[in-house]
Amino acid sequence: MRKRSSRELLGRGYGLSWGLLEYLPQQLPCYKEQDGFKIPKEKGAAPPRVTPFVNLPAEIGLTLQAYPSGFYLTLQAQEGQTMNTAEQDTKAQAAALLEQQLEATYPNFDADMRRSLASMGASLATRKSEAAAEAKATPQTAKIVQLQFWGEDYRAAPNAVFRSALFPALHPTQKEKRQFLKNEDIFCVAGLKILFTGEQFDQSDLDVYLEILKMAQPFPLGTPVKFSAHALLKGLGLSTGGKDHKRLHEVLVRLCGGVMDITDHGKKYFGQLLHGGVRDEITMNYSIKINPDFAVLFGFGMFAKIDLEIRRRLGRNNTAKALHAYYSTHINPTAHNIETLANLAGLTNSNKSQAKASILKAHEAMKAAGFLANYEPTANTIKASINHTKSQQRAIIKKEAKPAKASQRRNKPTLASDFITSK
Repeated sequence: MRKRSSRELLGRGYGLSWGLLEYLPQQLPCYKEQDGFKIPKEKGAAPPRVTPFVNLPAEIGLTLQAYPSGFYLTLQAQEGQTMNTAEQDTKAQAAALLEQQLEATYPNFDADMRRSLASMGASLATRKSEAAAEAKATPQTAKIVQLQFWGEDYRAAPNAVFRSALFPALHPTQKEKRQFLKNEDIFCVAGLKILFTGEQFDQSDLDVYLEILKMAQPFPLGTPVKFSAHALLKGLGLSTGGKDHKRLHEVLVRLCGGVMDITDHGKKYFGQLLHGGVRDEITMNYSIKINPDFAVLFGFGMFAKIDLEIRRRLGRNNTAKALHAYYSTHINPTAHNIETLANLAGLTNSNKSQAKASILKAHEAMKAAGFLANYEPTANTIKASINHTKSQQRAIIKKEAKPAKASQRRNKPTLASDFITSK
């Protein structure tokens, strides 16, 4: 068997850990046997089969095992224990103690080898002590939170965004005279509670917000999301003139300024949708942050995806875009009261017949865009039937095959986020 140095063996991943590399003498000859080192013993020495150094400090575990052709060394520091390194001579004391134990147990052991092993054990023990002290003094790293991936063809947001009037369908006149709200109770479905303070949002703001969430996907929340105004405007299908840049900046400031107090089935988030950012006035490049705490609203079953192509086909029909986002949180929506849908879309028209006409027009637009297979209006309600993707169809068949409890069947809509949807 060819003789190898200890460093060569470590370099090949054998035996002791990399942490011991610098403590093993370069010239120490070793043989590889099974999972450790065999250190050639001095002729005539006959130590016991296993010799633990029981009198060493508890922080150091050192065992020397005897074989016919050599000794087997095991050296490690025990978890949860550290050596007192307050004094400068701790390492020297540990080395001296180790060397005494080696000399007492193996009087014929080579002196240079004994000193090398003692120094190695002392270095390991003191280093582990220093590392433990450093770890104790270092503040705990914040938990990394990252959004789930939902694909290029979709945009996603918490159900609280899609199942409320947080982004209402404002018409042009209302946009020019946006309301500044203070602790306003936003209309939303049962199980949600939203209080809003700030300048009123709208569906065009939601388009920008969804794009920023998409850009934030690959990075932990709190990491700056960097983009150019030109690229974002192009991505939204908008013009890139000076007025468009100005409007985009106004949207970003509005999204940063609005403060929400959102409670979704026992989970609460209060703060902004965007945490703030900076803009380079020469390049018009932005760097914007999203509060990591916002991730609480992206928990399992608490967010939904919307088909980006469908949303684009709806064009400037903001009522249809609002209802498309809402229906996207369902697989099989039940019949809805028309007044409820009008409130969810943020329609404030007191004329109920006009509000109903807007809702019917929005459903027709969703059908033309391919999102709805059909819809069935009555005097006060409307039942929408969604064109399901293949994966949604499989999920529906699987769900219907399972017997459901009566309490679960009582008009309880199925959340789209309970399933992985794909085209």
